Amino acid sequence: MLEARDLTISYDDRIAVSDVTLTLTPGEITALVGPNGAGKSTLLRSLNGQVPRTSGAVLLDGQPIEKYNRRTIGRRVAVVAQEAELRFPVTVLEFVLGGRFAWGPSSGWGWETEQDLRVAAAVLAETELHELSGRLMNELSGGERQRAVLARALATEAAFLLLDEPTANLDLSHQATLLNLVRKRCDMRQASSLVVTHDLNLTAQFADRILLMRDGKVVRLGKPEEVLTAELLNQVFNVEVLVDAHPITGAPRVTPIRRN
Repeated sequence: MLEARDLTISYDDRIAVSDVTLTLTPGEITALVGPNGAGKSTLLRSLNGQVPRTSGAVLLDGQPIEKYNRRTIGRRVAVVAQEAELRFPVTVLEFVLGGRFAWGPSSGWGWETEQDLRVAAAVLAETELHELSGRLMNELSGGERQRAVLARALATEAAFLLLDEPTANLDLSHQATLLNLVRKRCDMRQASSLVVTHDLNLTAQFADRILLMRDGKVVRLGKPEEVLTAELLNQVFNVEVLVDAHPITGAPRVTPIRRN
């Protein structure tokens, strides 16, 4: 398991995350939602050991994450950031193969193995990027680049996927494709995923649980129908909404109400 226990993170005199407890378990997608500045991305990055904590703990398989080296963490936890930083021109295939770094020699030197190439080819096909494998990353559209970032994360074969706004810049079709890939990885390989998102209706369709945050604190953690209520969303987002059931799936459906 990957978990946060009573986690608090402060920047100078500002508390970004306050006393949050969360457990990511195999086979589940947990969505992390809330207004801008709620502490969502800070919480996500802390679960990868990237953000120092003020108090509390982050535990990976029952051990403090600080006990593991970065290579070990990289094999267990993969992160999809909002935007990939590229300092050098690399092809899509080279970028995705970078996700296999944690499985290479401990010296950090060595060529990719046949297994690395097989994994990279598989995730490029999954993310519909196989025809773009020879293109440079800086030649891709925003949506294509975001899919490449997901492919790199999937190539790690990590048990935990931490996704920060993974559907940003994607059209409706590729949003569904990406989240279906995450769902499939959780179902077939018993992976666990934490997804930061602003799309409440996509969240209702794909998430097993939703963590709703405001001002760094947990407002509610539970199933979509327990969290996506008109009362809670009005309280957290300060907007009047209608919440009804999707006519096909029965999942909560959120519609803002505009009154003259």
